[in-house]
Amino acid sequence: MKINIIKKDLKIILSDKKALAIMILMPIILTTILSMALKGSFASGDSDFEPINIAVVKLYNENEDNLMFKSSLKNSLIADSMGEDAIQKLIDSGDDVNPESFFFDDFLESEDVSKIIKYTVVSDEKKALNKLNSEEVSAIVLLPDKFIYDMKVNLLTPFRNKVDIKILTHPDKNLNGKIVNTVIDAYSNAMSTVIIGKNVVIETSMANNISSDGFDNLEQLMEGISDVIKSIDVSIENVVMEGRKQISSADYYAVGMMTMFILFAAGIGGRMLLEEKDNRTYQRMVIAGTTKLEILSGNFMTVFLIALLQITVMITFTHFALKVQWGNIGSIILISITASFAVAGLGSFVGALTYRAGNYKMANMFESAIIQVMALLGGSFFPIDLMPEFMQKLSFLSLNGIAIRAYLKVIAGYVTSDILNYILVLIAMGMVFTVAAVVVLKGKEGTGNVKRNKVKIA
Repeated sequence: MKINIIKKDLKIILSDKKALAIMILMPIILTTILSMALKGSFASGDSDFEPINIAVVKLYNENEDNLMFKSSLKNSLIADSMGEDAIQKLIDSGDDVNPESFFFDDFLESEDVSKIIKYTVVSDEKKALNKLNSEEVSAIVLLPDKFIYDMKVNLLTPFRNKVDIKILTHPDKNLNGKIVNTVIDAYSNAMSTVIIGKNVVIETSMANNISSDGFDNLEQLMEGISDVIKSIDVSIENVVMEGRKQISSADYYAVGMMTMFILFAAGIGGRMLLEEKDNRTYQRMVIAGTTKLEILSGNFMTVFLIALLQITVMITFTHFALKVQWGNIGSIILISITASFAVAGLGSFVGALTYRAGNYKMANMFESAIIQVMALLGGSFFPIDLMPEFMQKLSFLSLNGIAIRAYLKVIAGYVTSDILNYILVLIAMGMVFTVAAVVVLKGKEGTGNVKRNKVKIA
């Protein structure tokens, strides 16, 4: 009997040209228009990218670090293992090696990095935090205590000290924070390469008992550090989403419009029960022995299949017409099924409320207002990262917002394990809405039907 209910409902919905236009044609048109009109907002390339403002805080004292380094060379294991001539060469080299200049002049002010990051040196961490909270900067880079000392040890001696450069980011500037992290990682990796090369030179010299003469090669290595740092490849094309595909306007609005318009399938499902009661179809099914739960489950499956049809059409169209690369097909199918399940549960819940009310006010309010709010909070209109922090948190209350995040992660190149939390939330939403629909529908038949019978008898 349930299959007959599903066939009947699908036949009615698919024969409704207005409903089909809203659910199938409208998202295709809007996706095409928005992806073309807002292409510049998602464009890659240095020419369209505004540099990210950051604050750099020096937690070290340069003079104290330099004195500490010279003292360490003369009064430590370094002196015992390297000899006086080698130590003197290192002291002389230490005066010429400036880790601060490497970081600021050679790295942050290099041609490539300066296109991505614009820095300001701030005297203390508190002032930098004030700038971060007021969104004057998107991130804070903290150069640690003993930064100069540790870097000189790393660059000029056989030893290696840990240099922990910390980055603080603003929660409303999530993408900018990721970019800053990637850029600083590029610097750290380049310095590690230099340090490894230095260690090879020193260890080879000491192993062959070359003594101080072997450190001439070290001086040449130090002279080339600037060139190594300036050559770090940090162009915006490979920084914005490190190791991931960059999201284009077509990608974003294909997902945004699709997840918004599947909510209209829930709106149509929200009218089914009351329409069947008004058309006496519901009463005939009850007389035939069909339970309310079977009728509700039939409507649930109808909405599920309609939402799945919408998603299939949108994915197919955008892939071939707009060249959207959706990523791993298994992950996309998993998201599509769970998103359709959640929409079907929502449609059943709205349908149960509408049936109990005996009028279409609830369904009308859902279609005209609630869907628009969910679309806004979920990010169907513009990226979630551009919203204020409190709206970003509320986006998790939006079914389409969770589906958007999941789809975009797969498009960007993430694997199934990275989206499991979204999948579980969509399943949970579908189950909660479905249980709520059963609770609402259970019991009374609805006061609207009783009132009509009384009027007819009178």
